[in-house]
Amino acid sequence: MKKALFFDLDGTLWDAIVPLTESWNEAMIKASKPYRFDLDKMKSYMGLTPEETCPLAFKDLNLEEGMKVFSLCLENEIKYLSKNPGTLYRHEREVLNQLCKKYPLYIVSNSGKGYIENYLQACKMTKYFTGHLCAGDTLKDKWENIRILKQKEGIDKVIYIGDTKKDMIQTEKAGEIFIHASYGFGQIDENVYRINSLDELPELVEKIFG
Repeated sequence: MKKALFFDLDGTLWDAIVPLTESWNEAMIKASKPYRFDLDKMKSYMGLTPEETCPLAFKDLNLEEGMKVFSLCLENEIKYLSKNPGTLYRHEREVLNQLCKKYPLYIVSNSGKGYIENYLQACKMTKYFTGHLCAGDTLKDKWENIRILKQKEGIDKVIYIGDTKKDMIQTEKAGEIFIHASYGFGQIDENVYRINSLDELPELVEKIFG
């Protein structure tokens, strides 16, 4: 039986709130657009698809117009984060190095194209992961991408690690096991598996997979 770990990115593998906010504001200034973002606004967008983010970020625009402006943010964030990456969580490299020796590791995110690659390349994390998939690749919800990647890679059993309630809902919809990364951006009141730091992940994975 092939078992694997699927990870969310923002709030689970890195905290990129500050450079993301800076990159979006830079994009709006360059394009002479009136929109500005602060850290709280950016946190509220974490885990959302582009289609879900636009009505919140550009409330005066319809979805088509909002997506055009949003594309400017996405284009600039890829360039900006390649030189100003997010911050990894404590002991992340050590934990992933331990886990990848026993299980293939994947990233499934609601991000746009190029965002996961930024994390992998800018933070030099490529060697730990077998593959990845995002909303920008497929234009599908996270639960569908979990299933797509699982089937493509011939995986029998998945644990998904994410930090938001939406991650939990999407994982359950995909029929997989969820672990809440409670150190991230989201709060979950339901009784679920959870870790307070990445250091706790290997032991919990072994407990679940048995």
